[in-house]
Amino acid sequence: MNTKGLFIVLEGVDGSGKSTQAAKLVEWLTRRTSRETERTAEPYILRELILGRKDLCKTSELLLFLADRAQHVDKIINPTLEAGHNVICERFNDSTLAYQVGGHAINFSKVADLIKVCDFPEPDIKIFLDLSPEVALERVRARNNQNDRFEDEGLSLIKKVAAAYREIFSKSLPNLIKVECDNKNEEQVFNLITSNLNSVLKFEELF
Repeated sequence: MNTKGLFIVLEGVDGSGKSTQAAKLVEWLTRRTSRETERTAEPYILRELILGRKDLCKTSELLLFLADRAQHVDKIINPTLEAGHNVICERFNDSTLAYQVGGHAINFSKVADLIKVCDFPEPDIKIFLDLSPEVALERVRARNNQNDRFEDEGLSLIKKVAAAYREIFSKSLPNLIKVECDNKNEEQVFNLITSNLNSVLKFEELF
């Protein structure tokens, strides 16, 4: 029996449905594993600073994201997992690669090396919600009364980030679930996620 909880990360461009699916997964995973499940998201404590300022240079932005993640891991993710509870997190290491490398053209090796130095925990499962940039931007604009500066950069940035995500998740990995979200409602996406989770995770052996 595994004494630690499951660490599941949802990745995808803004508007892909991470928050919606994370909320639905909390109840499902709690019931499926008979363990409490905590939902969390990044940025953790520095959201307003990182997303609200338009004058941050690329290096400052990257280091702030990593500092935010280090605090998030130390105060929320690791203690929750060690207590035997599950964690569902919206965005983690791959979002940094997608946005900072793909979106803002920071050198991949430098970013990957910094992430490695931080020694963040590896998710048990990564769920990539793949949505076309055009649909993503429509959703973002429809939901927001006030855009953050990433969303202000519009379709050009979302296209770069989407391409980076697809490159990151181009290989088939045993702990990766990829869901094509175009032309699917939230229930259809959720059913695909849970079906894949049942296939990938042998719950009876884990708990």
